[in-house]
Amino acid sequence: MKNLYVVVGMPRSGTSAITRGLKALGVDLGSRLTPADEDWNAKGFFEDTEIVYNINRSLLAKEPSTDAEMDVLKASALKLLKSRIANTDNWGFKDPRTSLLLTFWQPIFNELNLNDHYVIALRNPLASAHSYQKARGTDLEEGVYLWLLHLIPAIEMTQGKKRVLVSYDALLENPRKQLTRMRTQLGIQLPEDANEINEYANQFLDKKLGHYEFTQEDLKTHPAAQIAPMAFDMYALLLRVASDEISLDSAEFAAEWQKVKAVFTATQPIYRYIDAMMERNKELERERRIIYKSIPWKMVYPLRVLDNFLRVCRRKIRRQKKIMLETE
Repeated sequence: MKNLYVVVGMPRSGTSAITRGLKALGVDLGSRLTPADEDWNAKGFFEDTEIVYNINRSLLAKEPSTDAEMDVLKASALKLLKSRIANTDNWGFKDPRTSLLLTFWQPIFNELNLNDHYVIALRNPLASAHSYQKARGTDLEEGVYLWLLHLIPAIEMTQGKKRVLVSYDALLENPRKQLTRMRTQLGIQLPEDANEINEYANQFLDKKLGHYEFTQEDLKTHPAAQIAPMAFDMYALLLRVASDEISLDSAEFAAEWQKVKAVFTATQPIYRYIDAMMERNKELERERRIIYKSIPWKMVYPLRVLDNFLRVCRRKIRRQKKIMLETE
């Protein structure tokens, strides 16, 4: 049986650095990776381009409305994974959005008889939200909410599988320790390459990668985090797992997790409404960009500038008249 390693979690939570860590442990990531971006991720994404853009983006941009459309995507995903694992017994891929799509991917893993393992990236929700805001221009509240949406299925949908929760901050602080945790908890039996691990720990990782640092107390008191107070309890619980104080598969974790999840379930209608509003705003923003790029919009641009100028002049004249009447 071939091994598959999937990195999931909230975007801007260290998923790229963690995936590069898998490579240091000998896991094949393939050669068709998304190029690095100086603004978005200067050290590289380590994402399979076709999974990210051909499959996951298609699933999330506009959910397939018919069984036939879904069948086409499933066939594409099957073909893609078959080609990726054809010449390796240990392959991995990362796209944070996979957290939201595990119900799509896991049946495909089963059909291909893959032994799927999961690395779940953990970062303070405020730090993720700030980094996401810088990259995407979103509100901090949206980032905190998205953190919940990604972490809950990442935990729920990986039960019974080999999985490891990795704190991004702990990875930057002590990369060798976190690589050992990944190797041990995932049962990676590939031979160690000291050069790869040294290069990863000493050159690739840099504490400066953690641009945003927030404490648990910040998460408890920050105004933006008040949109989802349960994020504090969830993060505190998952930190205990990431520090190996408790296990994801322990009875203690299960009991605490149910408490946190119950709070989320009780407020889920509100979050569903928020999610719907976010999607509506994104659609309106897409429509706005299309309009602004259109030829008719560009043709009337000078007239709009003139109209705005005249509006300003009229308002100024009205204010002056009002002042004159009040002083008479």
